[in-house]
Amino acid sequence: MLLLASCTAPRQDEPAKVRHDKVPLAPWLSPLFDYSVSEDGTSWQWSSLLWMVAAEREDETRSSRVFPLWWQSSDPPYAESTLLFPLYYSRSSPADERRFYSLLYGYVDGPEARTDWVLVPFFRWERSKTREMNSSWFLFVYDWEREEHVKQLTLLPILYLVHLAKFEWGLPAEGETVPALGRASSRRFELLDLLFFSLFGYDDVGDRREIRIATFLRSEMLSPIRSWRGRGDDPFVREWVFPLYMNVQDEDDGWLYVGPLWGQFSDRVEQTQTDWWLLGLFSRREAPEGVSWSVLGLTVAGP
Repeated sequence: MLLLASCTAPRQDEPAKVRHDKVPLAPWLSPLFDYSVSEDGTSWQWSSLLWMVAAEREDETRSSRVFPLWWQSSDPPYAESTLLFPLYYSRSSPADERRFYSLLYGYVDGPEARTDWVLVPFFRWERSKTREMNSSWFLFVYDWEREEHVKQLTLLPILYLVHLAKFEWGLPAEGETVPALGRASSRRFELLDLLFFSLFGYDDVGDRREIRIATFLRSEMLSPIRSWRGRGDDPFVREWVFPLYMNVQDEDDGWLYVGPLWGQFSDRVEQTQTDWWLLGLFSRREAPEGVSWSVLGLTVAGP
């Protein structure tokens, strides 16, 4: 208690106005009761019981306390008070207003957003006052967020490191993930994310559709089993079962690989197609001028 009391020394150690001690006591008795005031009486401070009970004022700055039951301070536009913390706590400032009634209910209300808490820290509800955004979460149960046209729901989240499932739908931001080639909406699903490893993921994002299994570091490219196909003006294909199968197709060319046994490369601009076997030991090329055969890259038959 003596250590805690020492933390409650007068709020203004150096007040602007000189205060004179009105209760002259021996130095060793001054912690029991002390009262000092300025000449004009507008700046004063009194305390007792090792500063555990005290009050102070200078101009508009005020503070009072009955430690550890009550604490109040005001320095406009700032104000703070607490009663049997954490039974009640309040704080007002130009940035926001905070009120907490024990751990049952509390809120933080600012010019841009308001957040309400119920059974702190289990349930939180936040909504913006300047844009279309709201979110809520129940600790270790769910996390919900809605911003502009995007909605996101996460089930059984643990510190953003683990979750059972994650859903996202709406309109993605321009330029995120893939070019916005006429996309109209998105739907995403992710199952069992464990320390940046995702067991299964599915994306349907306007201009593409993707299925991936076993994604590492939450990177779409780090999925050993993946199918990523474009639609509309860009019907590309990116799919593989690494390292056994790969199919990469674009508007101008395409590449197909099935283990080390067989592969195919197509150039649609030059109108050629090359098939190879045994990692290129044998190959066959079709072109407008005819068909040719090669061994180790050397033409052995053809036009």
